Amino acid sequence: MAQMDKERFVSRVLEMEPALYRTARSILRSEQDAQDAVQEAVTQAYARLHTLRDPEKFKPWLLRIAVNACYDVCRRRRTTVDIAAVEETLAAPQSDCVERMSLWNAVQRLPEEQKAVVTLFYYEDLSIRAISEVLGVTQGTVKTRLSRARGRLRRLLEQQGGV
Repeated sequence: MAQMDKERFVSRVLEMEPALYRTARSILRSEQDAQDAVQEAVTQAYARLHTLRDPEKFKPWLLRIAVNACYDVCRRRRTTVDIAAVEETLAAPQSDCVERMSLWNAVQRLPEEQKAVVTLFYYEDLSIRAISEVLGVTQGTVKTRLSRARGRLRRLLEQQGGV
């Protein structure tokens, strides 16, 4: 297989930057933590570039590294948030994009495993197979998490009056 050069690596990372941050933010609550995880993932990916066998699978490969970096941040931080302290900021403003904001807020309320599959499937447009590779779980597990996430999202949106 042809090895990916530095310029191509940088180009692909820049193309994927929004996807990397969106995925990191779906797992991590803090913008700073997400930035740290993405930076760590890119550094690790570059150091391990020689292990990438198929350059066509760069996106799932890099997203997998990013997800693992996010989980590392979670293990190191183990922070909690007092819902009462941020209650006022949870209400979505009335505007043209309320529906999208309500959906994203509902996605953010999903358990970590479900949030990751929803983000990768709907926001990053990855296949079930690619998601299973990124997360290191079986395709059946991805389908189950996606199904449960859809049901939970439906209930959350009904509670918000969004459906």
